[in-house]
Amino acid sequence: PQAFRSERLAIRPLSQDGKFGIFFAAHQIAAIDLRDPKSVNYVPEQV
Repeated sequence: PQAFRSERLAIRPLSQDGKFGIFFAAHQIAAIDLRDPKSVNYVPEQV
């Protein structure tokens, strides 16, 4: 999204195989499940 334009994001593995978190600084902002390529789950602001 535009909010992260020109910002660096990190993709880090999560505790379950095939799942990765998208992080901005120390905050997880989304998750990707590679076992289900259509799956991108957004993490609510109140984490």
